[in-house]
Amino acid sequence: MNWVREQMRDNVGYSTSGDSSPVLKFTSDAARSNDASVALSLVTEAAEVIRGIERRALESEAFAKNLAESAVEKLRLADSRIQSAEEGRRNAEQGLVRLRTRLQEAEKELMQTKSSLAAASAQLENAEQRMKSAELRATNAEKAVKEVEYAIRTQLIGYTRELTKRPAAA
Repeated sequence: MNWVREQMRDNVGYSTSGDSSPVLKFTSDAARSNDASVALSLVTEAAEVIRGIERRALESEAFAKNLAESAVEKLRLADSRIQSAEEGRRNAEQGLVRLRTRLQEAEKELMQTKSSLAAASAQLENAEQRMKSAELRATNAEKAVKEVEYAIRTQLIGYTRELTKRPAAA
């Protein structure tokens, strides 16, 4: 087999014309040779080289196909994750809107409660003032009743004494 390779190296060359594709060109020695075994060996080796190239091409194609399928699957997974993340973001934003609404409602209720508490506090203070005033009036009325009671007693007692001191003949 090494002999065939040496023969190919010696007898086969590449075209050096302006054409960019490699074209095998047999040298004049190989073309003139009538040795059928050399030609057959060259054809066999060329066929093996072509089969090797085809095998590598198929392997490369399979590798590229697997790589492309893997990339497509990764893209699908990434797209799925992106959609999931976007849905999570939308849900979070909706939750945030709901929380803001609830917070605003709670703030309104707090302000109303503060206002109601201030009004109740003012009413309580007014009630306490009225109660103190009523207590003071009640105390004063109680004193006045006691004074009237005392005056009545003293006058009745004094009148009764006068009646008992008067002579019976009157």
